Formats: sequence, structure tokens, C-alpha cells
Amino acid sequence: MRLFYEYVRDGRVKLDPDKKVKEAVTYQDPCNVSRNGGLWREARYLLNALCEDFREMEPNCEYNHCCGGGGGYVPMGPEFKRRRMISGKIKADQIRKTGAKIVVVPCHNCFDQIGDLNNEYKLGVKVVHFKTIMAPMLVLPDEMKPEE
Repeated sequence: MRLFYEYVRDGRVKLDPDKKVKEAVTYQDPCNVSRNGGLWREARYLLNALCEDFREMEPNCEYNHCCGGGGGYVPMGPEFKRRRMISGKIKADQIRKTGAKIVVVPCHNCFDQIGDLNNEYKLGVKVVHFKTIMAPMLVLPDEMKPEE
């Protein structure tokens, strides 16, 4: 995410503003990325460049709640899933309260956990990485465009 931020900020990557995501989007602040890594500003810079309707969870940034899947909890096995779903209910409630249809998640553990929360609590959201919403917006230089 930091690299995407730098490329967009510095103009090394051009985005087509007409292709911004129109649906409501929210963002999962992962523990390692936001609280420990301090990259919440960079994420929001990107989200505002990529989305027309970005909605914050409350609380957010360095004070956002853990999704319940951190610390390797997700891959520990199915016997821990119930506990993950219970501890992640706060996150599910946060997501639902935003009314967002898309949740952008830069962390793999969070991605899997929020996917499970989406199913468990019937949130009806699409869980994506930055690259998923960024790729369709890329403006390619002429020399990189496919031949027709």
C-alpha cells in the first residue's frame, strides 16, 4: 500500500478520475499497517483518489478496532473460527454501520477474517485489496497499451 501511495502521490502512476469506484467504500485499518506502522494517512490519500464515496468506520485510524484475525489467528485452524467470529463482531458492526458495499483491506489476515465476518454476519460487502480497485483506473502510456 505504501508503494501504491508513493506512485500515485508522485504521479508515477496515473489514475483515470472518471473510473473512480462509485459504490460506498470503507477501509479496515490493520493493526500492523495502521497502529504499528502508522500508515493510516497514506491509505486515506489512496482511498480518496480511488473512490467517490469513502466512509470511515468509527473509531478509525490508529484507534480502529482489531478485526479479530490478527496475530496468525486465522490460519490456526477451524477449531478457532467460532472464537474469531465472536471477537470480530465489533468489526462486523463497524462495517455495517458505514453502509459501505466494499471493504478495502491491505492485510491478508484481515482480508480472510473480514471475509469470514461477511459470511457469518451477512454483511453483503465485497472484500478487496487496493490493487483490485486501482487496476481498472490505471492510465497506461501509449507504448504500454495493447495493440488493437
